[in-house]
Amino acid sequence: MAAPQCSLPTSVQITRPSANYHPSVWGDYFIALNSLPSHAQLDGLKLRHGELMDEIEKNILKKNNDGTLEILELIDMIQRLGVAYRFEKEINDMISTIYSCADTDHEHDLHFVALHFRLLRQQRYHVSSDVFAKFLDENGDFVESLKGDIKGMLSLYEAAHFGMPGEEILDKAIGFTEFHLNNNLPLIELDPELAVLVSSALDFPLAKRIDRPKAKSYLSIYENDEITCNKLLLEFAKMDFALLQAMHQDEARSISMWWKDSGYAEKLPFARDRVMECYFWVLSVYHEPCYSRARLMMTKIISQISVVDDIYDLYGTSEELQIFTDAFERWELESAAQLPEYMKLSFLTIQKTFKDFEAELAPENNSFRKEYLKNELKQIVRSYLQESKWARERYIPKLEDHLKVTLVTAGYSFLTCASYMGMHGNIPREIFDWITSLPDVIKSSCIIGRLMNDIVTYELEQKRNHVASTIQCYVMEHGCLEEEACKKLMEMVDDSWKIINREYVVCKNIPLSLMVPAVNLARFNYFVYKGKDIYTHADEIMRDNISKVLIEPIKVNVPGIYA
Repeated sequence: MAAPQCSLPTSVQITRPSANYHPSVWGDYFIALNSLPSHAQLDGLKLRHGELMDEIEKNILKKNNDGTLEILELIDMIQRLGVAYRFEKEINDMISTIYSCADTDHEHDLHFVALHFRLLRQQRYHVSSDVFAKFLDENGDFVESLKGDIKGMLSLYEAAHFGMPGEEILDKAIGFTEFHLNNNLPLIELDPELAVLVSSALDFPLAKRIDRPKAKSYLSIYENDEITCNKLLLEFAKMDFALLQAMHQDEARSISMWWKDSGYAEKLPFARDRVMECYFWVLSVYHEPCYSRARLMMTKIISQISVVDDIYDLYGTSEELQIFTDAFERWELESAAQLPEYMKLSFLTIQKTFKDFEAELAPENNSFRKEYLKNELKQIVRSYLQESKWARERYIPKLEDHLKVTLVTAGYSFLTCASYMGMHGNIPREIFDWITSLPDVIKSSCIIGRLMNDIVTYELEQKRNHVASTIQCYVMEHGCLEEEACKKLMEMVDDSWKIINREYVVCKNIPLSLMVPAVNLARFNYFVYKGKDIYTHADEIMRDNISKVLIEPIKVNVPGIYA
């Protein structure tokens, strides 16, 4: 039986709160962008790019007769430059060979051992952290003499962030290296390139860093390193970044035009206008050319869910939110008739987006994907409604009860499903069943997002009628100070990273192409909520990173390109 429908009186004047979100940083910038290279320029760039790729495969990767350390450092450079996706088979083959062959020449070289450990774990090899036991003293602490080996310390610091639950030696490694690297920064600054690597690692370890800003930054570091820089690889990496940037600019233009046509920014001014930040979010999930359709589809859905979040969090009355939730539950176009105009716009545009997805996916026999996404969306709006009720009642639940709701609204099961929508190829239903069962890798991403979000936003959000944060729940439950609560919650965040690292390695039944988006969503969480919420407050750090990746050009050695 259909649920009874009720409409709201339209003549009542409602006073609504405002969060005073700043307007879009970008507006129509990407629609008007005229710095895109011409077809002729792109053709020239692609031709030279292909030639360089062949040269690198033949003369650097397939004919590499260097020792194990040199091969590991080459792989590390390729990954840092953001072009590893171009050489997946070659890298897999080299790592497989390295894994099967012991190298006793460097077994006491901290840099080698740590780099070897990290690269193997990144390729899903379950190597033991016991390899670092040789660097401990009789008390089980890292020997003090290591602190002068800055390169080795940096490698150990990066490797330790790929630790799994129970690996206490890697917990010690993080504390030891972090302390000494910070203390030695004045000395390290005598080597500018190393200093940049150390300071950026202390801010964002590789295990938690999003790719495109990392690649852009490393290009300049690598270019200035006269000792290790391979000019062929550098030129190729620059061209690859330029080609991707042109593709991403074109996608940003398309998304901006779609957003403008949707009317969201104009007709729902109370909500965060963050469509370009959503696109950058998606770009951090996957940036490779083969995911172009997937990026456009994922951006369209998460930018709209951001608005839905603001409707529940800020603008809607309790009566409006109930019928809004009911409309999503029924999932019928007729339900829109009962909604206020601002909700009607959101509901109907989401409905159209899903219909467009179905039309796109049906010829591939993949329209079932949208059913999983729809069910995840329904779960989110149910939980948004529960949060709004708690906020109005000023109810502070126990932390466990809070997380049952707010891990859903953190949205990472939904977001991972959304990341799969536009992927080409076959993704079995079993993968969607796995994602929607909230497996450990997704649950841990939710915990990271929820807790880091609360830690940086709770003081501001409690100045308005907002749902209680996990910090307030912990304080009430344990009778402690907020500082202690934040410390305990950050320990939960650290534990969640270890679980993600473990699941990434052990869940080999999940293809890497489907596991990486889930991990990258956690990395974007870390980027957004480290220090402050740079998604909501997107006019500084977020703006600068988007500009670095999407706007600031790379100079390449092809006539007529970015000259």
